[in-house]
Amino acid sequence: MTEKLRLAVFISGGGTNLQAIIDNCKKSDFPARVVVVVSNKPGVYGLERAREAGIPTEVVSHRDFPERAAHEAEIVRRIRRYEVELVVLAGYMRVVTNTLLSAFYDSKRCLPGVINIHPADTRAYQGAHGYEFALGILPDHPERLTETKITVHFVDDGVDTGPVIMQAAVPVQANDGIDDLRARGLDVEHRIYPEAIRLYAEGKISIGCNQVEIET
Repeated sequence: MTEKLRLAVFISGGGTNLQAIIDNCKKSDFPARVVVVVSNKPGVYGLERAREAGIPTEVVSHRDFPERAAHEAEIVRRIRRYEVELVVLAGYMRVVTNTLLSAFYDSKRCLPGVINIHPADTRAYQGAHGYEFALGILPDHPERLTETKITVHFVDDGVDTGPVIMQAAVPVQANDGIDDLRARGLDVEHRIYPEAIRLYAEGKISIGCNQVEIET
């Protein structure tokens, strides 16, 4: 078997998407493996998930740095030794800068080396609280939608503005509260994020005219 793609998964909390990725990496035919988990917050449960799976962790608190670029430079310095090939943001609650993006850009394939998952259609809504957006409970977005679209996308220097890799719809039901919609949405997140990683690892993703093309 060829060498599996080496992943760094970045978290800020409980790490449910991290767990889904870890579980998929246990499959013999999955073409990637998590070589390090990075958190900007100490003590979060996602770090325990990593330890239980025998995966090294690096905790680099953003509070110890005066600016984002300096924080990311320290992360890059620490994880160089893991020979990371793709950075996977999984509930990482930090807007990243070009310091991180440029460090992991895949120049051979002309592809960004950082991906993210977002609980809304990134062409309609960017930023935190995607499920709240779908339910119409944000002050600036009071319209309830009929569905949300879980989106996996490349990360660029904007906020949830990078090219979309894949999406999956989650219906918003009439009696949904935030916990109901989030629970169903997370089930979809846990399914499509490993799918997107597989496509990347298998070399089936390219970008043309800022649009993702997937080899079938």
